[in-house]
Amino acid sequence: LPQAMNDRLAQHLRSPQEFWTEYPLPTVSIGDAKFDANQMWRGPTWVNVNYLFIEGLVKCGYHDLARELRERTLALILRQPDIYEYYNPLTGDAPPKAASIFGWSSAVFIDLAVKQAAGKII
Repeated sequence: LPQAMNDRLAQHLRSPQEFWTEYPLPTVSIGDAKFDANQMWRGPTWVNVNYLFIEGLVKCGYHDLARELRERTLALILRQPDIYEYYNPLTGDAPPKAASIFGWSSAVFIDLAVKQAAGKII
């Protein structure tokens, strides 16, 4: 995409009124009327989606933003006693219907943690 378009997308991503919540990234903007922090695909944060954003941000040259998203994603996972399918982007808690001991969240956590420990962006 043209750099101006990438910059505009990154601006939306970093907006606290849209996607840059305490525990980013909600799957729906928090400003959307249908946003629901606990309802699957209506707002919760999914670590596998964050992983894809981290990769995309790196490929588009937003290394600092990718690094911050990785750090915040790891902090989100580490604040719970288990690894969940998805999380409330405002509180970091596991919503009532979120599955625990979740495979792809666990795999993403391991990959992000190993890369962070090695000092790599992604």
